[in-house]
Amino acid sequence: MRTTFFGFEIARRALQAHQQALEVTGHNIANANTDGYTRQQAVLGATEPFPMPAYNRPLITGQMGTGVRVEMISRMRDAFIDSQIREQNLTLGQWEAKESSLQQVEVIFNEPSEGGLGNLFSQFWGAWQDLSKYPESLVTRATVREEGVTLANAINHCWSQLEQIRSDLNESVKIKVEEINNIAEQIKDLNQLIVKIEISGDQANDLRDKRDLLLDQLSKIIEFSATETPQGTLIYIHGKPLVRETDIVELTTAENPLNDGLVDVVWSDDLTSVEIANGELKGLLDSRDDGVPSYMSELDSLAGTFINEINTLHAAGFGLDGSTGNDFFSGTGAEDIGVDVVLDDLNAIAASQGGEAGDGSNALAIAQLKDALTMSGGTATFGDFYKSVVATLGVDCQEATRTAGNQKLLVEQFTNRKEAVSGVSIDEEVMNMLKLQRGYEAASRLLTIMDELIDRLINQTGLVGR
Repeated sequence: MRTTFFGFEIARRALQAHQQALEVTGHNIANANTDGYTRQQAVLGATEPFPMPAYNRPLITGQMGTGVRVEMISRMRDAFIDSQIREQNLTLGQWEAKESSLQQVEVIFNEPSEGGLGNLFSQFWGAWQDLSKYPESLVTRATVREEGVTLANAINHCWSQLEQIRSDLNESVKIKVEEINNIAEQIKDLNQLIVKIEISGDQANDLRDKRDLLLDQLSKIIEFSATETPQGTLIYIHGKPLVRETDIVELTTAENPLNDGLVDVVWSDDLTSVEIANGELKGLLDSRDDGVPSYMSELDSLAGTFINEINTLHAAGFGLDGSTGNDFFSGTGAEDIGVDVVLDDLNAIAASQGGEAGDGSNALAIAQLKDALTMSGGTATFGDFYKSVVATLGVDCQEATRTAGNQKLLVEQFTNRKEAVSGVSIDEEVMNMLKLQRGYEAASRLLTIMDELIDRLINQTGLVGR
């Protein structure tokens, strides 16, 4: 029922609504630099007018407004932009992982440089060329042996460093799996809190911000689909639930004996393989299982053929001590290549083809292997093959860097669009704050005027003329 004090209620509601809206604005300003925060807005709406249609409604003309209230506190968020950012994040994560591993491989090969394999091969061939001229010189023989040791050690080192990269990538896979589980656990907990808050009609805006930030982080690691239900956000990885209503199905890792003991990513409940199509985890697995092993295979092929070709000629030659049939290198590939211990005796180095003193023809033949077509089915020299490996690495690394850079730009563009919608502008909030301040002041003035009117009605009516 409308009473004499009806205006007081309108003023009270106006004060309360504008105060609450000012508090929301203050919350925005306080979180202007909070990662993942979404700008909030107090949505003001008129309260129900008086009187409402009824059989016994008061006989007054029209309906009277009853004031204002905060109908809801909304988040200024665009779901389409969120989906675009997460989609581009997937590709960015995958290419950043590839870029990182390829850059490490580039550092290992270290080309072009004095310590690179290309230069060490050249020095090795040069030492044999010198030996062909001075086959009886122990100094020259010592140089041949040391250049061989240096080259073998460098190939060993490259191989072991590449193995270490694979091992590091394997550990990174385990870490990412734990990170996925941790994010899933946090999302599950937030789901439960959000449901408890919103079941009563409130908006859990800040908790939703935290959950969306976690989804953004997860989107860079692995491809997933998210479905909003009354129980919260459910997450699926290719149709299998990672986050359910009240629990999660964790991912885990299992060693694969068919893949050098490296781990596969599997579901913890049934140990079936997790289908990983994109994201940072995909990039790590591709680099570990395909990228780095491809360069290891090329290096091993180079070392294996190199060992065989050198040993074939060296075993057919004769040393100063008349020995023959000795290998120059031991081992079968990049992992175990080394100079044979028999050459600790420098006289055993087979520089001669016939065993005559001063004959350096075998050393010359070995030196000429530099230009022999021994690699790629007899179509490339050792040097050409190695240069092609380095060139391929450079192209792969440039492609990864370029693609990752392009993806960063795309993510930044979508992020800027998101900030235009969801980000907090201090200038805009200050303007809004001034507008709400004026509304609050006007409501206060209305309350003062109503108080004066009631005071005159109660205390001063009938006093005139007394």
